[in-house]
Amino acid sequence: MKTRPSSIPLYSLTDVARYSRAQQQLVRRLYLGYRDGDAVRSPLLTPTAAIDGPSPLAFEDLIETALIAALRARRISLQAIREAHRIATREVGEHPFAQRDILVAGSDIFMRAGGSVGRDGEQLATLTKGGQRALEPVLAEYLQIVDWQEGWPAEWQPRGGVVRQNPEVEYGLPQVKGVRTEILRGRFEAEEPIKTIAADFGLTPSEVEHALRYELWLRPAA
Repeated sequence: MKTRPSSIPLYSLTDVARYSRAQQQLVRRLYLGYRDGDAVRSPLLTPTAAIDGPSPLAFEDLIETALIAALRARRISLQAIREAHRIATREVGEHPFAQRDILVAGSDIFMRAGGSVGRDGEQLATLTKGGQRALEPVLAEYLQIVDWQEGWPAEWQPRGGVVRQNPEVEYGLPQVKGVRTEILRGRFEAEEPIKTIAADFGLTPSEVEHALRYELWLRPAA
């Protein structure tokens, strides 16, 4: 049986935090758990490989983390996200937030989760009534900026533009037509003209500029 490309370990925790633009603390909580007063919270997400290895996380982990970071930015509580993830895992198995079917049914799953987490659930229900203000924009965006293959993520456009991440291209690193954005940034920082960089890699100046803007966008979360 062929291994899904999206399930091959490629990233460290730091990599996933950077590419998802999530806070390092959030990523560590998701994969390592944390202490909340006297309570010990178990990890919400299960890494693809051993967490103490150099690259424990796969493309599926990256997509799940990025989605959770986007939901947290919408002020959806981690408690509600945890419960929704638990319900989704029970229905479809591992890495549910990286499966297209769950994103399609996401509002329903989060509403069900909201019904079982008390006060946070009430807050979640309020946010999701009347146009699904909190959830639908995030879920709809991920359905559009991720290319799906048999229900699993095959390629991600982090900003909906020419920069892509694909586990089968350049080891899953951000790239434009197979050229890593970090390489384009390095050439630009060496004070090479954008037109020269573009010509060397068979790209348009506009594509190089998009890559440079993407690299700049990553920096605040680095």
